[in-house]
Amino acid sequence: MVDLTIIIVSLLMSFFFSGAETAFVSVNKVRVEVWRRHRERFANILLDFVKNPEKFIYTTLIGNNIFNVAFASFATIYFNTYLRPEVTLVLLILVTLMIGEIIPKTVARSLSDVVVRKIVFPLRFFFLLFKPLIWLVSRISESLLTLIGYQRDELRLFFSDKDIKILLTESQNMVKQNDPVEGEVLSGILNLKELWVRDAMVPRTEIIAVPDTVSLDEVKKVFKKYGFTRLPVYHKALDNIVGVVYLKDLFLEPNTVKEMVRQVMFVPESKRCSELLKDFRENNVSIAVVIDEYGGTAGLITTEDLVEELFGEIEDEDDEQEVMYRQIDEKTYRVNARIEFDKLNELFDNRFPEGEYETLAGFLLAHLGHIPRRDETLEFGDLKMTVTSATRLKIQWVKIRVN
Repeated sequence: MVDLTIIIVSLLMSFFFSGAETAFVSVNKVRVEVWRRHRERFANILLDFVKNPEKFIYTTLIGNNIFNVAFASFATIYFNTYLRPEVTLVLLILVTLMIGEIIPKTVARSLSDVVVRKIVFPLRFFFLLFKPLIWLVSRISESLLTLIGYQRDELRLFFSDKDIKILLTESQNMVKQNDPVEGEVLSGILNLKELWVRDAMVPRTEIIAVPDTVSLDEVKKVFKKYGFTRLPVYHKALDNIVGVVYLKDLFLEPNTVKEMVRQVMFVPESKRCSELLKDFRENNVSIAVVIDEYGGTAGLITTEDLVEELFGEIEDEDDEQEVMYRQIDEKTYRVNARIEFDKLNELFDNRFPEGEYETLAGFLLAHLGHIPRRDETLEFGDLKMTVTSATRLKIQWVKIRVN
């Protein structure tokens, strides 16, 4: 007489191996790496299965088949004593499908992160138990595959864009409480991947450039006035930028500005910031002219602009204090969104009403109700405010015109 315990144990083990297989396939492999970095006890074993999937595949397949065969064999003998063979066959098929396949796979797929934590140690045990059999089966299967001309490619483990984003998001969530600075950097990395050049560039209206006919003395004055180390050079119009001049090249004592002009990179507005940063590194350059769809100059972008998307505003070491505004013309200013409200009202003759905000950014957020995108405008009294630089998380620069 067959012991009913053997039948139940075989069915439960079939449940285990089916669920383990689906949980492993469903769990995000990058999240496994995050667990390892945070020293979760099970993570190293799980990562070993991820890097060597044949270990996992052979273990689950052998285990599942052994216990499925055991269940079918012993259950057939047991139930044939009480039921007709046809009824036993239908019953075993239904039980195997429901308990051995459908239910464990459904649960494991929806709760893969939880399940994979529970099964990793038992699975390691069965891998060691089945190791001689795994070796034998793998040798036989590889020999058969070779006979039919199949060449197994080397295992290629890679992270997709989605995986990278999950890795950064998981890491940011884990460190932001203990290290806010690192959390902000990771947030910046996520944002940089999704930012276009148009979102980070200095817009055309704020470009400081010089014509190619300018004298060396005039160039020196522009460098001194604005504190830049590079200036775009154009021929007749800003839409025809011919290159860039560097402050350091003045020490070579050139005779004309044209002798100083270096080639400059041109990039479209629609290029991703992450791709541009890679181009900067590969071409050993740090500045590019941004062109629009018609070939005109849309703006200017530098390595500093891209780095600021990661780390926030960067202040030059020789700056005595952060520049809060710059006058463009008699009625127009480019204003740092972090300017204190008292200084803002002092600059614009108390045109801004008092409220529960301390900066220009706070004023805009209070009136718009959201973080504005670049080129979004707000008209308030005789003031027209246009956001010229912003990230997904904060406002950076605003152009304010008095009408």
